[in-house]
Amino acid sequence: MSKNKKTFGSLRDQLKDAGLVTAKQAKKAERGALRTELRIKKGIDVDSVKQEVEAARTQKVEADRRRNDALNQAAQDKALLAQVKQLIATHSQRQAGEVAYNFTDAKKVKKLYVSEENKSQLNQGYLAIVKVDDRYDLVPEVVARRIQERHADSVLYLHDRALDAIDEDDPYKDYPIPDDLEW
Repeated sequence: MSKNKKTFGSLRDQLKDAGLVTAKQAKKAERGALRTELRIKKGIDVDSVKQEVEAARTQKVEADRRRNDALNQAAQDKALLAQVKQLIATHSQRQAGEVAYNFTDAKKVKKLYVSEENKSQLNQGYLAIVKVDDRYDLVPEVVARRIQERHADSVLYLHDRALDAIDEDDPYKDYPIPDDLEW
């Protein structure tokens, strides 16, 4: 067996043994490292360049996070709009007709020509008027509520049938309003 001397001392000792540094250089490096650590701990004379680099890195990370959040939100909005378009396309109940039905869109009165049956269903709350891509369409109430969950601005008119319930204390309950009135 040969006598191989393996030393597992500190890096400083190994460098000295290899002849790469002198004892004086090793002590000087150690003192410099300790001083730097003390300065950093106490906050004295901290390297301003390091602070600027760290601040710039933090700002970049924050800007990247905001940009990613905006891109994710845009993708989510696009997906919801695609779902709304699909719901409208698959559940459209609009029938061409001669009867004009007036409703409001962005504080403007709009006119939609529908069949007599569609008009009756709109007045009773079984159909709703929805808008997507500057097109108006009619969908069932259940579908309109699903569309409202995804994109509330798409549902323009949905009659709430709960308001039609007759209140027993109403003095005019015996005088129903005729539904053939036009505006």
